[in-house]
Amino acid sequence: FWLKLLLLKIVQHFSSTRPLSAKMVLIPKKTRRQILEHLFKEGVMVVKKDYQACKHNELEDIPNIQVMMVLRSLASRNYLSEIYSWRWHYYTLTNEGIEY
Repeated sequence: FWLKLLLLKIVQHFSSTRPLSAKMVLIPKKTRRQILEHLFKEGVMVVKKDYQACKHNELEDIPNIQVMMVLRSLASRNYLSEIYSWRWHYYTLTNEGIEY
């Protein structure tokens, strides 16, 4: 009984401490392509830091978290520069991003 209770507490602790932003998000190639096409056409994108949003404000058919994760990935590779202010991420293409 005690061992079962201890295991349950451990599982609850680790499942509740993992933030939503750290969860794996699988993004279809079609969706990634739509995001990249929009980004390269406009040169800039704005994403609200809202993991629960059903849709992105510019790309209505794509969930906000998928747009956020694609742009975060590109920013980590220095293809985008990121500015964060008041729960909004502002991404702009860098020279490396334009070459990509």
